[in-house]
Amino acid sequence: MYVLGLPLHPLVVHAVVVLLPLASLGALAVVVSSRLRDRYAWLVVACAVVAAVSAIVAKVSGEALAASLGVGQLVATHESYGQYVPYPAIALAVALPIGLVVKKRSSAGWWVAAVVAALAAVGALVLVALTGHSGATAVWGR
Repeated sequence: MYVLGLPLHPLVVHAVVVLLPLASLGALAVVVSSRLRDRYAWLVVACAVVAAVSAIVAKVSGEALAASLGVGQLVATHESYGQYVPYPAIALAVALPIGLVVKKRSSAGWWVAAVVAALAAVGALVLVALTGHSGATAVWGR
């Protein structure tokens, strides 16, 4: 997958590395603060949706890039972490808006969705850090 002659993966990864932690931290903030929830929840949802789509595109384009280049041990580590990044990203992008919609009807429903969103946010933060570090090491490390 190429855009203007450049591999798509290194281009879209930047969206994941910026937007997924931003959405994750934003989700944690709106889960714990009703003031922030009222003001920023839907902005965080939009960021989470774009981050999830970016994570899926990064995974697919990364697999295509690895297949075309061959995989060394450092890239294999990056690939093994990267294959899981879309899962918490999708969970966050789904749980948070469901919680916000359900919140009007059920306090318990909000808290279930909020816990799922918070767990997904923490998982996303960890996986983005591990995947990003292993990818940077694979490309720039010695």
